[in-house]
Amino acid sequence: MMAPGHQVVGFTFGVAAVTMLPALPFLPERPLEVIAFFLFVLFGALVPDIDTPRSKLGQKFWRILITIFTITLIVYLFAPSFFDIYREPLKTFVMLLLPVLLMIRGHRKMTHSLFFLLFLGVYSYFVQWLLGLPWYYFGGLITGSASHLFADYITKRGIPLFYPFSKTHYSFFITFRTGSIVEKILTFLLVIVNVWYLLLAL
Repeated sequence: MMAPGHQVVGFTFGVAAVTMLPALPFLPERPLEVIAFFLFVLFGALVPDIDTPRSKLGQKFWRILITIFTITLIVYLFAPSFFDIYREPLKTFVMLLLPVLLMIRGHRKMTHSLFFLLFLGVYSYFVQWLLGLPWYYFGGLITGSASHLFADYITKRGIPLFYPFSKTHYSFFITFRTGSIVEKILTFLLVIVNVWYLLLAL
């Protein structure tokens, strides 16, 4: 799928997650947690494609990463008190980024496998237990990443579900080509369904 389709599917997975899992922060009195969860869902929906420079996230990833680290170094040298205020968000960002960097092996390989989701789940549990970071960040990231794998699973190319143990690509029995009119129609229909559901929920 293309980036817009991935994010719409990711948002749909996020809505389904907060609907089926009452523990997730989909409550009017906790708007910041809801927003944070969905931001990480949308980010996670693009994360598996970070392994290719042609993807929307991959095109800007390394440039943005270098910029962030440069700014962080400058702030650390000249305004260290900044880290006292934003320590938790920065720590969360770095901890979330590490497993992705470790698993980049080429497009539609490691980051498009069930092993990647399992790794993210175990890693998230460990980091949350060790550092006490907000759990819904990791929940959003995993939800978004799972949606990405599902979206690519229903395309003709499929995904290597069992990589690195097998390089065979698997796909659903009904598929469509990436960027095709079918994908655009599906994306449009999901947008309508999401808007309709959220209007009913409010």
